[in-house]
Amino acid sequence: MIIIREFQTADAAQASVVFFESFKTYLKERMEINAPHPAEYTESLMRHTANEDVENISFVAVEDGTVIGCITVNLALKRGLGTLIRIGVMPGNAGKGIGKMLFAAADKFWRERNTRKVRTCVSSINPGALKFYQSCGFHQEATLKDHFFEGVDEHQLALFYR
Repeated sequence: MIIIREFQTADAAQASVVFFESFKTYLKERMEINAPHPAEYTESLMRHTANEDVENISFVAVEDGTVIGCITVNLALKRGLGTLIRIGVMPGNAGKGIGKMLFAAADKFWRERNTRKVRTCVSSINPGALKFYQSCGFHQEATLKDHFFEGVDEHQLALFYR
């Protein structure tokens, strides 16, 4: 049984592996690291933080005590502008609906805070992710040519709530 819950510090090492392995599936030789980030690094990116301007939160998908998927999102509270920062699912678990389950947790977070728009980006070399985002309601707003890597475009996506 897969459980979606808020990220906890103890999840950091496994979350590092999830992001490393999922990004490696499409970045391949473009990976700029050859091992997952240290748990402390990932924990600093994923922990729940909030102030009067921004709230940052992460959720994990857990099966049999193992983190198999993660999502990190935020919301600029005064503007109602959310960002899907990163999402990853362990490659062996693709196609089980885990990404949709993680997105549902983020969607609930944004809706509860009266978000007007959510943005994210996806690499042109990751067509599966583009299809996933579109199935969640995102639409392409722009394309950044040669953005993160030479010869690889980045698609800017948006989801409007109101």
